[in-house]
This record gives sequence, structure tokens and C-alpha cells, in this order.
Amino acid sequence: MNGPVLAGILVLLPLAVGPLPQPARTITAKLCNGGAVEIPIDRKPAREEPCTVKACHAGSYRKRFDLAQ
Repeated sequence: MNGPVLAGILVLLPLAVGPLPQPARTITAKLCNGGAVEIPIDRKPAREEPCTVKACHAGSYRKRFDLAQ
């Protein structure tokens, strides 16, 4: 009976701990004169929108080279 109980505790452990802390969203750069500059980082998710036909370079929209010439 100890096996299933232990497995159940291990499964529920992430719920008890909660989410992990998020990493810093800034970069701190130290300057030569002793100062520091913080640079914010914006992490935007990748765009999942399809590109427009005008901007795409798909093979079906390009002019075909005529080999008979």
C-alpha cells in the first residue's frame, strides 16, 4: 500500500509547491565608470497569423522562367 500512496503524493507535489518564480525581465549592464544600466526585455510570442500574399515569396506566385526562349 505504500507504493500507491507514495505515487499519489509525488503526483500532487507540483500542486502543493505552486508555480516557479519567473526569471528577470531586464538585463543589467555595468558601465566602466561604476554605473549600471537596466535594459528591459520584451518577450513577445511568435506571430501565428498567416502572411499576406503580397509579402510571401511562395513559388506559385512567382513568374515562371520560359525555357523555350
